Amino acid sequence: MNQAPYFLLDVFTAKKYGGNQLAVFPNASKINKSLYQSIAKELNLSETVFLFPPKDSGNYSMRIFTPGKELPTAGHPTIGTAYYLTRELSHQASGTQKITLEQQIGPVDVYIHYQDNLPDLITMHQPLPTFGPRHDDKRDALAGLLGLESSELADAPIQEVSCGNNTLLVPLKSVDSLSKIRLKTDQWISMKPSFGDALLYVYTLTDVKGGEVQGRMFAPEIGILEDPATGSANGPLAAYLTEHQLLNMPATSLQGYEMGRPSQIYLDTEKNSDNTFAKVTISGKCVYTGEGIHFLDL
Repeated sequence: MNQAPYFLLDVFTAKKYGGNQLAVFPNASKINKSLYQSIAKELNLSETVFLFPPKDSGNYSMRIFTPGKELPTAGHPTIGTAYYLTRELSHQASGTQKITLEQQIGPVDVYIHYQDNLPDLITMHQPLPTFGPRHDDKRDALAGLLGLESSELADAPIQEVSCGNNTLLVPLKSVDSLSKIRLKTDQWISMKPSFGDALLYVYTLTDVKGGEVQGRMFAPEIGILEDPATGSANGPLAAYLTEHQLLNMPATSLQGYEMGRPSQIYLDTEKNSDNTFAKVTISGKCVYTGEGIHFLDL
């Protein structure tokens, strides 16, 4: 029987059953690539990673799939894969280790800080941000598809921002409004092309307990009704909050609390003297939750 082992992790949490679930297949070169999407759909996690041994560059390469499509980059798969690699294959006792992962967008640098002889806090350097159009004129429509009143949206930009994955950032006035969201999926899917095919990330800076910003991410069109922790949306969020001087960095971003999967994502940015971005980083912790065998044929 042809079998493919995989590991399960919770990412952006220090406790099991929080954060965002991830499956990592450590040797995807033995799996027919035509099966990657089907396997991701079968596991039905937010993302599944297929990992490949180093070649000329000396870096591991990875492909990332949601249940509905392949992504060019993503935060929690990058953090989780770095945790797996440094714990299982290239362990060191202390200090900080840098690895580079090859993704569709190119090489991505990740820094692993060790504590008690194990990888602890893991930091991903995201592609520098691209700021897309603002959609402040669509407040009423966005409030409606979220099941909210227009008065519950905060007076801050509604804007597309990308650090590899385009994200529409929508500000709310409070955590209470955030918890009340009831996304009208059909409306979002029909409106999505007018927002640059972005992920939908709704956030607030008010009444946040245990952090500075709290958000929810929705992407039903790629098989993720709601995501408990989204690194590829929190990078754009950090850049946006910095650019519009809404929040000083570093900051702690909370996500997944409304789903019962609390997640903590640590954000940071740095700008050059000419006000351009020098770096955007997201950081988080990981825990193993299990491992398994996927039967490729019977």
